[in-house]
Amino acid sequence: MRIKTFVARLRRGQSIDKRLGLEEIKDLLEIKAFEREYEEYMRQGLLYFTENIDRLAYELDVDKIYPKGAYIMGLYGGEEKRGEEKYAGIVLENYSFEDAIFRFRLSGIDKTLIAPKDLLKRYGVKIFRLMYIGEINPFRLRRFLDIILSVYGSEALKKFLSETLKINERDISTYVYRRVEKLIEEVRQPSTVKPLDMNKFYVVYRGSRIFSSTVVQPFSDNIIIESNVSYVETKDEDKAYYYSAVLNYLAYKVIEFGWTFSRHQFARPLFAVHLSGLSWREADEKMRLKTVDLSKRLHEKAPNKEYNNQKTALKDLLLMQEFRELVKTLDQIVEKERLESSLRIVSEAEES
Repeated sequence: MRIKTFVARLRRGQSIDKRLGLEEIKDLLEIKAFEREYEEYMRQGLLYFTENIDRLAYELDVDKIYPKGAYIMGLYGGEEKRGEEKYAGIVLENYSFEDAIFRFRLSGIDKTLIAPKDLLKRYGVKIFRLMYIGEINPFRLRRFLDIILSVYGSEALKKFLSETLKINERDISTYVYRRVEKLIEEVRQPSTVKPLDMNKFYVVYRGSRIFSSTVVQPFSDNIIIESNVSYVETKDEDKAYYYSAVLNYLAYKVIEFGWTFSRHQFARPLFAVHLSGLSWREADEKMRLKTVDLSKRLHEKAPNKEYNNQKTALKDLLLMQEFRELVKTLDQIVEKERLESSLRIVSEAEES
């Protein structure tokens, strides 16, 4: 049985007295048929509240959704605050292989360390290229971070660092020794390191606050994503560029409305895409093609610069004709009420 839905609004100039009966109140309302049936309307809301990620991937017509990447602790080391001493990080400032020796400098120290190549092999230590939240701008990944991880997990990485520390002990200062020693205590990584598939396209976006997004197609088999970044996997290049554009558009609209962003986003922006009616399935072909074209052009032209905040990065895009056109295109097809409702998922909207 199909159930019709309606929208009820108070007629202009009318007010409701709580003493009125139902029949009297009905005469004060303007009732119009809603364009979607009850089941369809409720299905979208229920999808968000049940947080069914697999179902959301189906609705968006993508292969898989990852609300967060790999948890890695010790990228840049600790911060000097509340009496805590800063320590080294597993991000590599530089490195080289010379004959049978691996030379590398960890972030947070000013000394190059050496380790035999055999030591890397013994503990399964490899260099990975990491997508880090701080390097994601709208339509642009500024750079990858080179990091060391072990394919055998945290303990193997700790043992590699411990033996490397012993090898270099006579040639480093107490200051450097303490920082690496503290890193060994603090570093964490997944038990299994799973790089991205080189045959897929990935829509990556910041998993907290302003969810700036870009598209990445892995060019090597050692690219991974850290836990503060969320991402979508798809075989379809056009879908990747489409969803990156829509995510950046929605982030911009939150700013335009003057709302603040929720602290943790994870899969929320993708639920917002679905609830706004801007999913690939709901968009007509002409609009999809135009959005994809504008997205690809923006990925080529977006500035490769460091911003103090992503609000400035999104506002800067307004200087580009392609982004203004993208906003205008999506504004014309999205329903305002549906848009505002979806954006409340990713923001702390102020009630008027």
